[in-house]
Order: sequence, then C-alpha cells, then structure tokens
Amino acid sequence: MSALERILVVLEQEPWHNAALRRGTELARRSGAALHLCVFDHEPMVEAYGDDLESGIRRAAIGQFIDSRLRRLAAEAAALADSGLRVDCDVLWAPRPHQAVIARCLGLKPDLVIVSAGSAAEALRPLAWKLLRLIPADLMLVRDESPLLPRRMVAAVDVCNSRLHPTPLNDALVGSALRLGRYAEAELHLAHVVPFIPAGDLVAQRLRRDYELRIAADLESFHGFAAQRGVPPDRLHTLSGDPASGLAAFIARSGADLVALGSIYRSAWDRFMMGSTAEGLIAGLRCDVLMVKEPEFGLALARHADLARWQRALEWDRQA
Repeated sequence: MSALERILVVLEQEPWHNAALRRGTELARRSGAALHLCVFDHEPMVEAYGDDLESGIRRAAIGQFIDSRLRRLAAEAAALADSGLRVDCDVLWAPRPHQAVIARCLGLKPDLVIVSAGSAAEALRPLAWKLLRLIPADLMLVRDESPLLPRRMVAAVDVCNSRLHPTPLNDALVGSALRLGRYAEAELHLAHVVPFIPAGDLVAQRLRRDYELRIAADLESFHGFAAQRGVPPDRLHTLSGDPASGLAAFIARSGADLVALGSIYRSAWDRFMMGSTAEGLIAGLRCDVLMVKEPEFGLALARHADLARWQRALEWDRQA
C-alpha cells in the first residue's frame, strides 16, 4: 500500500472553501501529503467573442481574470501553509474543464484528485461525470453534507475467476480504499455480487450443480482475497442478483459515507465507459464516491484522446 504523497483539489466557481477542499486539507494534514489547489474556470463572454477579439486584448482579459482569482486563492493557500501544510495553488483558464483537469493531472501526477459533487439532493454535474469516465487517477467526489472524513466505506470488488485470472484493478481498488481508511480511521467493508440464475429457469435447473460449484469457488476467492489484505470476515458482504440494484440497496442499509468502485477502459464508439453497473449505481448514490482506475487506464486513454493537444492548450492558457 503506497503512501499518499500529492493531492489535487479541483475547484470551480467560488466559494472555493467547500467540502472537497475541507476533505483534501484534512487528508493532507493526516498523511503529510502535498496539497495542490487548482481553480479551473473561464469567462464565457471572452470565449464567445474570442475570434473577434485581437490577440492582445484576449490575452489581457484572460490575464486579468486569472490574476484576480489567483490573489484570492493564494490567500487561502497561505492560510493553510501557516497551519503547517505543504500547499501550492494555480488558476487555469478552462473553457473545456474536463480536458484542463486531465491535462493538469498528467503533469502533476497526483495520488488522489478530489472534486465537489454538490448537494446529495443534486444529480452529479457534467464535469464530475466526465472525470469519472476519463481521468487517469484515483478520483474522489465529495458531497456538501459529507463529514470531514468518511467513517464507514464500502468497496465493491469482483473476484470471479480471480485465481485463474488475477485482476490488477481489484488490487488497486482495495489498496486505495485501505490507504484512505488508514488516514481517515474509517471501517472498510468489501461487497461482492455473485452470479445469479433464476431458480425457475429450465437451463438454470440443469446447470444447478455447476452453478453451485462456481458460487463456492467464487466465495472462496472472495474470502481469500480479503484475508490477504487484512479485511476481517465480519466486514465481508456477499450479495446476489442485479449488481447495480443489489449494491445500491446494500449501501443504503450499511450507512456508508463513501463507496469505492473500480473502472476499466472500455472502447465503444471511441468512448470511455465505467460499465453499466458502475454508472447505474453512481447515478443513484447520495454518498461520496472513490473511483479507482485500472493501472493501464492512462495508456488506453492516450490511444483514443489527443492528450498532447490538451496539454498544449493548457500551457497556452497558462501563459495568456
């Protein structure tokens, strides 16, 4: 389990002192990680008339916009530094904020990115959805009503056939969740959904014996996986049925403050998806989410997105 060394807190419109900043500050305080505060914002009117503005006027407008916000953000960062934290800050012109966040993430290489998810009564904002799908780093979405740190966490793992085909994503997911639980002094529970065949189905009846053998092997893998990582048996939960609805119901019953999910690269019409189970589950959640990407996610993203162009655009805007 690696240490938490650098945290990026993504800030949009003011007020910036929100639940995401409070979460990042407390994790940095407990872990000793460097804290980077970054505002991603722009003025729509400058962008709308960009082609009609002279280059010098456009650069001056962007510079004034950035400078005014940077002064206020620097004051916030200085107050945190006075309390003993290692902190720096940045303001970036970001008409396409998800691309700017990803480009900054590629340069900064944080261990954790934290974003405000708004009120629990609100649907997730477009930026949050895009980052959930695309950002090549651990991403935490924090609700406005959330406690300073999570107290009870649930990680949804899939260990089917893991003895034959080890899954690096499971290791990354639980490793990140355990790291967070250590700093937050929170309980980590593991939930696993086993395959389900309706009992009345003729095919299911004929396959009953094979099905039971597979379930037994699946449960053995689940318990072995947890034991190797020090998760006690009383924090293991086996579910059956539809994964999204089953997990959602369990999470509601458990009183979890945060749900940890894994995301692999999936190519469909050149889009990056989390999978229907994860997307359906997240859409209904009202608690915090920790999304962990598979280790090779960044390489897969680079094959389907012009990351170099995103980074060049970011550098141009920073110089503006």
